[in-house]
Amino acid sequence: MLRHLVKDSAIYAVGTIASRLVGFIMIPVYTRVLTPADYGIIETIVRIVDIISLFLALGLAEALLRHYYIAKDEDDRKRLVGTVFTLNLAVVAVGSLLVLPFSSYLAEMAFGHHRYAHYVAVALIGMLVGNLIEIPLTLWRAEGKAWRFTTVSLMKLTTQLTTNIVLVVWLRWGVWGVVLSGLINAVVWSAVLAVVVRRQYGLCWDLQWIKPVLQYGLPLVPAALSQFVLHFSDRFFLTRYATESELGLYSLAYRFGMLVSVFFGIISRAWWPWVFRVAEDENSSALLRRGSAFILLAGAVFCAGVILGSSPVIRLVAAPPFWKAAEFVPLLAMSYWFFISSSALRIGSLIGNQTMSFAKANLLSAIACLALNAWLISHYSTWGAVYATFGSFVIFSLSVWISAQRIHPIAHDTTAFALAIGVMLISTWLDSHLHLVLWADALVRFVLWVLLSSVIVVYFVHSHQIRLPLVRVRTRGREA
Repeated sequence: MLRHLVKDSAIYAVGTIASRLVGFIMIPVYTRVLTPADYGIIETIVRIVDIISLFLALGLAEALLRHYYIAKDEDDRKRLVGTVFTLNLAVVAVGSLLVLPFSSYLAEMAFGHHRYAHYVAVALIGMLVGNLIEIPLTLWRAEGKAWRFTTVSLMKLTTQLTTNIVLVVWLRWGVWGVVLSGLINAVVWSAVLAVVVRRQYGLCWDLQWIKPVLQYGLPLVPAALSQFVLHFSDRFFLTRYATESELGLYSLAYRFGMLVSVFFGIISRAWWPWVFRVAEDENSSALLRRGSAFILLAGAVFCAGVILGSSPVIRLVAAPPFWKAAEFVPLLAMSYWFFISSSALRIGSLIGNQTMSFAKANLLSAIACLALNAWLISHYSTWGAVYATFGSFVIFSLSVWISAQRIHPIAHDTTAFALAIGVMLISTWLDSHLHLVLWADALVRFVLWVLLSSVIVVYFVHSHQIRLPLVRVRTRGREA
């Protein structure tokens, strides 16, 4: 069963990494054709749009994924998909009427003035149209069509990269180029994918599915909003207590720290379908323990790579005014390890269909995050945001674990948890003491990362009795 998770994750990795590549491919471009202030403006606009998107999502994608495995037969699934897609269309239509008139107010609330209202309006339109993309992609995950998901992700990468280069680099439209590129791609891909789903499943309004879908999905809205607070509320405090240039540096560092979440972005495409299938197995406890240990340890390997690799990469791809951002990355990367660890620790809540308990844990963490941001950022500016992020994510991880264990206890591998934290702390210490010439620095850091990763691999294989394919081949050869 774990092998199936790894196989699907490997396929999804291509599409997920491709979709994230656009932002990092454009870093050398953005840092040369945009100022740190422009970078900060773009990041703030993106976060405003993300907040509105969380309200309008209604947890429909997550509800579709969960109930796809509950549907009795193929006809039942078609009614489920058609109902969710119709509901999504209705939400986009209503949301357009409610949100767009407030673009000027949103800009003033975020920036203290309404000079960027036109940017916000265009970004909102792109978000509303782009919401139609998520349901088809979630459907393919549920159906196990990993290669189709990957192919579309690669095609989206191509159009996104092309429009970015034309509008930002060639035409030099700056912030306008970034928001227009997002709008163009949202229109193109939502139209294409909506036609695909419409032809296969049609439109439907089945009241028998509406209630369970909304019961599962709606509690995820406050949970998602709370996660937005965890991820991005610091930006709005920084607009008050830091300069736009400092906000730009922090945003770049945060982008590198969030690379740790790219790991789970890869795994999560296969993780939750795998969890829901394994939950019905008679040996589910052992399988879930092994799977959660895999998430914790593999996430630590990825996090250690980000911590050790961010400094030379930033020096290589970014202009000198952005190099200071590397100082913030290690603690932000560790913060995101705690975030992805919550996906292993909250299994009990979701397989028990108790999304409300997950929402409560998120709400508690969001309140703590706002308090930490208000206190630390006002006193320590950018470093205050880093410390607040770390503290908030630790609280979040502990909260979802406690609530999940009350619903469906799982015997997690505590040694794996401790080993993961130890490797990340060692990586942080090494990062702070390595200051070599660029290429020598990169080589030494890579070797150290390989050594630390080897320790984790050996522990996981030994403690969970993983039989490697190479060992099996040799054994069969001897038997023959």
